[in-house]
Amino acid sequence: MIDYEGFYRGQPLVDGVPNTGVPWDIGAPQPVVVRLADEGRFRGEVLDAGCGTGDNAKFLAARGFRVTATDIAPTAVAQARERAPEVEFLVGDATDLPFTEKFDAVLASALFHAVPEHRRGELAKSLHRAAKPGALLNLTCLADVEVAPFAVTEHELRDELTRAGWVITEVRDDVVAVAPTFPELKIWVVLAVKP
Repeated sequence: MIDYEGFYRGQPLVDGVPNTGVPWDIGAPQPVVVRLADEGRFRGEVLDAGCGTGDNAKFLAARGFRVTATDIAPTAVAQARERAPEVEFLVGDATDLPFTEKFDAVLASALFHAVPEHRRGELAKSLHRAAKPGALLNLTCLADVEVAPFAVTEHELRDELTRAGWVITEVRDDVVAVAPTFPELKIWVVLAVKP
């Protein structure tokens, strides 16, 4: 299992690859999240699962949503609390969230591929359990990554979400913004609803 806490503290994310910074920590919300907000994909109470250092959560709170954000790495959550004191940040494992039918919208930005393959179904079910009926899911996941531990096929992504009870309404291609020293990364954007 990947040690995200260690990574936020400067250790390598993957053995043999030096830590040159957190590539997805760009000091601003992900542009894809801004586009999703502009499309009306968030409403009411929002869960940001796998929030990292909190820039997406801060952005959504500034748009007027009540945001609860979680991450498994205490160091990331501590940084997030400094950046966005108006957001409720919790340290926790997104595969076992302590919520039941609480949220009107869920954001899982670059989280699915970060979870070990054998726990991705648990993640999909945990997000589903936390969402109210009618809630919108906005999920981004690395696409076309062929190397472990981040390899995810579109079939696996669709299968796990559908099995958890989500109704997928759209899957589209996009890119995730990363620090300038890293290559552009292709992602899938999955839009779904809880019936």
